[in-house]
Amino acid sequence: MNDLLFWKVWSPSERRMAVGTFLVLILGLAYLVWQCIDPLGNVVRWNVVSELSETTAVVDVLQLGQWQYGISTPTHLVTENFMSSVMEVNALTVYLFWIGALTGLSLVLAALTTMPRFWYLAGTILFILFLAFARLETLRVFGAENRLLFLISTVLYGGLSYYFHAFRPDLGIATRIAGMLGVSVVLAVLVAFGSSSPVPVLTAAVYSFPLWLVATMLFLLVSATEIMAGLVWLSTSGEAGKGRSGLVQFIVISVLYLLLLLLIYLQNTRQIDWNVTLVSPFYLALASGILGIWGFRRRADSTQGVIPFRSTGFWLYIGLFIVAASFGGLMAGTANDPVLETLEDTVVQGQLAMGLLFLFYILVNFWEVFQQRLAVYKVLYKPLRFGLTQTRLFGFAGLVVLFSMQRLLPLNQAIAGYFNGLGDLHATTEEFTLAEQYYKLALQQEFQNHKSNYALASIALKQGDRNAAAYYFRQALLKNPSPQAYAGLSGILVQESLFFDAVYSLQEGLRRFPANGELLNNLGMLYSKTNVADSAYYYLDLAQTNAKRPEIPATNLLAILAKNTNSGLLDSLAGSSEKRDYLSWQANWLAVQNMRQQFQKEDFNKNSIPADSLLSVSSLAYLLNYATNQAAFDSLPATFLPKLAVKNPVLSQDLSLVALYPQFYSGNKLKALEMLTAWTAEEGEKSDLYHKILGHWLLQLGLYDKAIEALSPVEGIEGTLGMAVANALSDKKEVAVVLLDKAQEKEKSPALEQLKQTLFSGVRPKSVSDSLFSVVSKSPSAQNIQNAVRANPFDARIVSAASEYYRGKKQVKQAYQLVLDALRYNEYAPELWEQYAFLSLEQGLLTQAAEGEVKVKQYALPAGYQRFLTRYQPMRALIEKQRAEF
Repeated sequence: MNDLLFWKVWSPSERRMAVGTFLVLILGLAYLVWQCIDPLGNVVRWNVVSELSETTAVVDVLQLGQWQYGISTPTHLVTENFMSSVMEVNALTVYLFWIGALTGLSLVLAALTTMPRFWYLAGTILFILFLAFARLETLRVFGAENRLLFLISTVLYGGLSYYFHAFRPDLGIATRIAGMLGVSVVLAVLVAFGSSSPVPVLTAAVYSFPLWLVATMLFLLVSATEIMAGLVWLSTSGEAGKGRSGLVQFIVISVLYLLLLLLIYLQNTRQIDWNVTLVSPFYLALASGILGIWGFRRRADSTQGVIPFRSTGFWLYIGLFIVAASFGGLMAGTANDPVLETLEDTVVQGQLAMGLLFLFYILVNFWEVFQQRLAVYKVLYKPLRFGLTQTRLFGFAGLVVLFSMQRLLPLNQAIAGYFNGLGDLHATTEEFTLAEQYYKLALQQEFQNHKSNYALASIALKQGDRNAAAYYFRQALLKNPSPQAYAGLSGILVQESLFFDAVYSLQEGLRRFPANGELLNNLGMLYSKTNVADSAYYYLDLAQTNAKRPEIPATNLLAILAKNTNSGLLDSLAGSSEKRDYLSWQANWLAVQNMRQQFQKEDFNKNSIPADSLLSVSSLAYLLNYATNQAAFDSLPATFLPKLAVKNPVLSQDLSLVALYPQFYSGNKLKALEMLTAWTAEEGEKSDLYHKILGHWLLQLGLYDKAIEALSPVEGIEGTLGMAVANALSDKKEVAVVLLDKAQEKEKSPALEQLKQTLFSGVRPKSVSDSLFSVVSKSPSAQNIQNAVRANPFDARIVSAASEYYRGKKQVKQAYQLVLDALRYNEYAPELWEQYAFLSLEQGLLTQAAEGEVKVKQYALPAGYQRFLTRYQPMRALIEKQRAEF
């Protein structure tokens, strides 16, 4: 246990510092893992592009027995595609890198101060050289490109480290680390507040690239033999106490390990193509790095005091580990694939070359020890014949040979990664010409690297050059294809009307990424634009299973089903649909409900109205469909939709129209009719639609003559049928017969014959106002009167009853306004004119009363007119007498 928790025997300050460094290392490794999960996803997002389309639904229905007359009105569907964004560096990735990198650097510099003079000076000089290469003048601290920041950094780091090394060798490691961290914090604050660079953190990270790359590669090579050392421990520690040799086991597992490395090397260099997923180099690097925390202890102890583990080796190793994790995270976080491949090659080829030499070293030095059944791991770094230094030198030479066999491709990839970083810097500052030049320099080093090609495609898209963007997207697919590049290429091909090329591009992408939900969704949507609805449904169903956002293909499935499915199947599919809390899906769900004529209470999604009131496609579709589907249940859209129309002038016509639906069905019917009537007087492309809706609403209210006037300009079968129904209900059956015969000449249909029979059988449409009038007649009350008037403020029976009620309550003005409103659309009802005359008399308006008496005589039957006079004449005579007496 002491070997495992070796820091337990250290001083309290050392233990605290060790625990702190372990915590930083764990966070650094978490950062690395987080960035490596999806490197391209760190800089390229999946955006969702929504498209609005119209289909028709019948939401206004007039039931006549078994037959119903409805008009088709627009209902709106949302379809959505995934679109890969342009490449942009995430600032948080760079900030987190600097936290880890500066912490690791401080640990390394603090460890250097405890080493012998030669190694201290060598390490410090090397660090200052790399600091010079970092071009700190580009940060423009204090507003000018000069070497002041380099001098300050050199003085602070160099001066403090020399003070610790030469004058205070007695100080503990905790104090040294705290001092170096303090210098790093001071410099970071100086840059943060003194730099005039637009993006100082990214600028510093890009130009200091060589320092971090060398430190990371150094760590990977230092830890390259740790897995092999771990195999020695695994083979000899457990069996040594049982008196059995672990030689055979060690040779077998070591050969398997080296064979695995060889296969990865051959696959990475394209010398074999077995299409087999082997162990990722990331796991090999992680395993060797973690094993090295304990393995490096024995190596440090064998250096004869050059690198004492407790005061130097541990902090040096952990510092390099943190730097490597932070740099690897930065490269993954910026999707700099050529650098990631350089690091992978270093891991695989370094472990292969050094591991092979290390196996030779172990067998040459410890063959007899193995045969003696002793714990070889305890003396692993105490060679008997072949030295450890020679082993490492030959191993490094082997690595150079492997790199040379690739024509130094890893080196070229590292240079390409450096230029990619410079391209990212200038793309972030929107210096696109410079960025383009650096990305092209990177292509000169490694023309197939994904990062440069995708970044150039991004710049081309920003500049509106779709041809160049398509070219670079294709180049990005050569070596390391990505779903994002396929989506970007297909999107451009669709914009260029190259439909089949776009389909082929997505199909190729799915052959490489068969479970990518975004590509499946986009291919399904492309097929939906053809007559191949089955293929569209197939791919969207797969996308729903595989996509990270399944609500998007689910939304598209609803839209396609609404457009291509008959009513029976639509009912079945809608009944089995899983409800989703996603605005576009809810918009399509309401559209499907409109098409099914299912009007049930739904809760309003408050997220549909953005804070700035500027509507997106999904918000618009949801509000339009909600207003029509929930018109009978929710009158609030009649209030807020006109306000939204003011904020969205391009959409104001559609918003204002659907606002009339809740106004008519659950609000102020007069206001809705007046607005719609005013629109019908205007000529426009939607004139027919306005006339249809107005005519149907008038039919529902029993205003058949007005409905005839509204429907007469409407062309097509809907206008003809509406006119026939209105004439038949207005007792003009001869006209209705002529209209229906005319319709049958154009289209033979059994439904038309059924309608004719229904109309001539005397069937009248059932209305809620009939039952409400019955309630008012039996139990007149303010609430019952209000309910009845709200249902139909133009029904002569209801308005007359309401007028009598309000007159009895001495609320003459309210009754008078009620009658005036009703007369605006029902001027042929004698009952209304009777009430108009009575109310005018009660208000002393004799001229108006006389006008009402004339209208009653004109529209009423003789018997009705006589009954009216028996009440009217005494009232008028009394008023005239009172005036004469006055």
